[in-house]
Amino acid sequence: MAAETRERIIEACERVIARGGLRGFRMGDVAREAGVSIGLLAYHFGDRDGLLQAALDHVNESAARRAEAASEQAASREAGNESRPPTDRLAALLCSEFGDDPQVRAGSTAWNELRAAAVFDTDRAAAVARSTADWQREVRGLLLEARPEIDPDPAALILTALVEGLSGRWLTGQLTTAEAQRAVHEALRGLGMQV
Repeated sequence: MAAETRERIIEACERVIARGGLRGFRMGDVAREAGVSIGLLAYHFGDRDGLLQAALDHVNESAARRAEAASEQAASREAGNESRPPTDRLAALLCSEFGDDPQVRAGSTAWNELRAAAVFDTDRAAAVARSTADWQREVRGLLLEARPEIDPDPAALILTALVEGLSGRWLTGQLTTAEAQRAVHEALRGLGMQV
């Protein structure tokens, strides 16, 4: 039950940030959105910064879960192929940042809002840097599997920065989900990957 409550609170936090940004962000709004007491937020996350860090981590974890689910679905459609190649898993991970599910949009909006706030807040900058490094490490690992002959560090940096930039355009309606995902596939093809 505690894990379900924690998840519900984090998703509520993402929705509150997505609706109003960080400027007017209040823990009480998150508690109301999640249908819990404000004391429960303190119990699970300590304070505002702990809740915001959990929201950042949740966005990364959610993307990884969506990518894994997409890979498993694709693998089950292919006879005799138990797991997807690392290139497909990498494409699924990067493309999972864009989707029509409202919680995907809320998570992406929260991530972009927290990233923007980090420009002026050193504590927030450290939290964003940690979450970005975790995501970049995951991308780096898949690049090493998919293309061991290329230097994975600059490629992971470029791919994650590309997704962050595309995310802003997608959220503001400048790109559709399909266009953002197509751009990711083109970038992977530019690295010599078959996707």
